[in-house]
Amino acid sequence: MVRNQYDVIVVGGGIAGCFAAATAAVEGIDVVQLERKPREQGGFIACGDAIKSPRDPGHYPGPIDMAAIADDESVLVDNNIDQIEYWDEELDVRKVLPYETGSNVVDRYEFGQRLLEQAADRGVEQHYDTVVNDVTQNGRVTGVEAVRDGEAVTYECDVLIDTAGAQSILQDMVDFDGLDTPGQPTFEVPHYTHFGSAYREIIETEEPVEYHNAIVGKPLEEMGYIWYFPRTPTQINVGLGFQMNKSPIPLADRLRRDIENRPEYQGATVAERFGKTNKLGAAIALRRPLDSMVAPGYLAAGGAAGTTHPITGKGIRGAAYSGYSAGRAAAEAVEDGDVSEAGLWEHNRWLFREHGEAAKLASWDAYNVAASSIEVNLLRALTALLPEKELREIVGTSTEVDSLKSKLLVGTGVLRNFVSEYRKHTFDALDVSTGELLEAIRTVRKTRNYVSAYEHHYESYPEERSTFEGWLAERNHIDLNFYESLGLPSSEHKY
Repeated sequence: MVRNQYDVIVVGGGIAGCFAAATAAVEGIDVVQLERKPREQGGFIACGDAIKSPRDPGHYPGPIDMAAIADDESVLVDNNIDQIEYWDEELDVRKVLPYETGSNVVDRYEFGQRLLEQAADRGVEQHYDTVVNDVTQNGRVTGVEAVRDGEAVTYECDVLIDTAGAQSILQDMVDFDGLDTPGQPTFEVPHYTHFGSAYREIIETEEPVEYHNAIVGKPLEEMGYIWYFPRTPTQINVGLGFQMNKSPIPLADRLRRDIENRPEYQGATVAERFGKTNKLGAAIALRRPLDSMVAPGYLAAGGAAGTTHPITGKGIRGAAYSGYSAGRAAAEAVEDGDVSEAGLWEHNRWLFREHGEAAKLASWDAYNVAASSIEVNLLRALTALLPEKELREIVGTSTEVDSLKSKLLVGTGVLRNFVSEYRKHTFDALDVSTGELLEAIRTVRKTRNYVSAYEHHYESYPEERSTFEGWLAERNHIDLNFYESLGLPSSEHKY
């Protein structure tokens, strides 16, 4: 068996993996990045492909040059996205929300290839066709056992960075209870119900679609949604996703049922990649980021750490930031000679407290919890009533409704919309009553208050490992109060 020794092992060749590996490597750390796919297929994953402001250096940290990637014409395939559209065709509802200037749709494969190239240019050693079969540990995580090009190989390290995606296999392999921690292990292995299943196809139409400047979302049953993301006016990323805490859905069949009668897709074909139709499925995290993303000798980032948007599943920027943070924390820990839980805590502190991206995502998860407590038909009616500003806050990546006055205005706007839409009998098809709608409106306003409570609590995320248990107990108390306010029995608590 071949043995290799590195300072840092990064498992995964996606966005978080490339940002983590490149960030550690430029600090002079000896890094190897393991990817199960062959080199020519690296970066080929299912994704909605929407990306915010790749040329803005303030959006993406670390040594990866996103502007250079964005300037590659094979990557940035649509530079014309300026709005988000929400359609509920059965209710004849169409909401248009402005999208951030400079936002785009990318060819996810070409984007992934450029990320891998940049990581290699920063000094990262990359091993493709490498499948991890086990994690080694001795009080801390010490490495992995894998098969590379058909040959068994053991990789040893000071720090293992897990960027293996949502439902990471590494988290099933690590015995977190067996690691040396000062108290109970802080690392939380997510439950399968915290994830969503997604599927997408790249469809080429005969004529440009009318929504070529927008990313479109539509509601489906079981808290699912379908998306139309134009890569070009005639090449559309069409996909859908469902939460795994609901009944399973045959994804490909359900997608086909949605688009088969749409006029713009008549005569359309599915694009090819590697000689096959460009169809892919994936799991995505639809939960708050892990309370702690570190354990002795181990860091999690990207989907493995739950840094995707808990409502929409958007995850490119969350993966970039969490990957950068993991690479940075790993490099500092290796240089300090302390890869304990406390020595790696900087990863948590920076993401939750200093940068705050993880704290925002954790707060917005309250909307996901509340939505799960509302019947789907009521949820659709409620979404139709929400003012565009409130809807934009829920599905976006910045908080806009903060003041008490703004919260009251949101409630007033919902009620105003309720009166006008109900008069038009918009909701007859959903078979919902006035009383049910008013109760759902109260749930939204109540949830917004809890979003604020979570935001304030995450602002005090522990600077050090030693105060984590007390902080966590207070956060769990907010959870219980929130569940109680929604009338959820313990069997339906998300966490």
